[in-house]
Amino acid sequence: MRLSDILKKSIQQKQNFSIPQKSDTESLLNQQKIENIIYSEDKVYKVVDQSEKKLSISVEEVYSKGIKLLRSLFKDLNSSKNNIQINDLIEVAKDITRFILDNNEEILLYTYYSTIDSYVYAHSLNVAIYSCVIAVDKKMKINEIEEIVLCGLLHDIGMARILNFVDRKHNFSSKEFEEVKKHSEYVKEEISKLNLSLELRNKITNVVMKVHERIDGSGYPLHLTSEDIDLYTKIISIVDVYEALSHPRPYRDRILPHDAIVAVVKQAQTEFDSNLVKIFVNRMSLFPVGSYVKLNTGEIARVISTNPSSPVRPKVKIILNSDGNASKKEEIIDLLEHTKISIVEAIDETKLDIKDKILLLQIKTQRWWVKDVTI
Repeated sequence: MRLSDILKKSIQQKQNFSIPQKSDTESLLNQQKIENIIYSEDKVYKVVDQSEKKLSISVEEVYSKGIKLLRSLFKDLNSSKNNIQINDLIEVAKDITRFILDNNEEILLYTYYSTIDSYVYAHSLNVAIYSCVIAVDKKMKINEIEEIVLCGLLHDIGMARILNFVDRKHNFSSKEFEEVKKHSEYVKEEISKLNLSLELRNKITNVVMKVHERIDGSGYPLHLTSEDIDLYTKIISIVDVYEALSHPRPYRDRILPHDAIVAVVKQAQTEFDSNLVKIFVNRMSLFPVGSYVKLNTGEIARVISTNPSSPVRPKVKIILNSDGNASKKEEIIDLLEHTKISIVEAIDETKLDIKDKILLLQIKTQRWWVKDVTI
């Protein structure tokens, strides 16, 4: 399947967002007694805690909390603890769901950060966010969205057993890669250490242990094919690859988000569900939020928001003028409205010749998980 085939329908048709419908059954996450979803007839909703106080937490707080909790969880797993509480992590899953349902794309900006020093935790958090994007656009029920987000947060839990190994700063040999692949086999034992209901534990285990399976049977550890891989797993497997490609590792640099999207589309020919890939590309665009692009005006811009109806025409913020100097005004352009302006190419912002020292510092620091980066 060609890239143009996957995108053709999504470019021609604008998809209207609608709130997923309430499930007939109680969410497995709600059984953990964290929060409830309140519905109304006009599809206006809010997320409240058990005392019915509306949540007020920023994207930065949720992202930071997620990194901290995942780091703590992996530490607890390595210390051979059992009955580990993850209620706070379930709250993060629900907060992520709320942000994506609210169409808050700020959270996608945070997934752009590169975090070599804590990449396992950032990777898990980003995968959860991207999984939520597909689940919402697929109009899954809220309880299902929350569950798949939690599965995303825990999808690399088997890595807790081999953290020292995967942090090595060199490419893996064939033998070493076989050791890395064993993390899928450790999933069941690691999840058994969590304080979860039996039903939720089994559901997460069934999803997470198959994340590296592929619909053509080329994956591992069981070489399953499409009919044996559930929807949650198919979604997470797509975004797991995209996130890994578009972020650096101790032993390699990233590739541009645009190129990572194209790579995932190519894999949809054999390894991924092409309909799910189309949903992901349609929502993320060919130039994902956070990435940098060159416009036909000669200006350099950063993608700050997407237009689901047109994956090649997102909203961008001008960073450098056509003369190469830093833009002095907060100019945001919706390329869907300004049809004479278009993206020429995706660019690596770290390789730009920037004379403005403050701007250069901001661009360098935004590659890492730090606070108060506003570009």
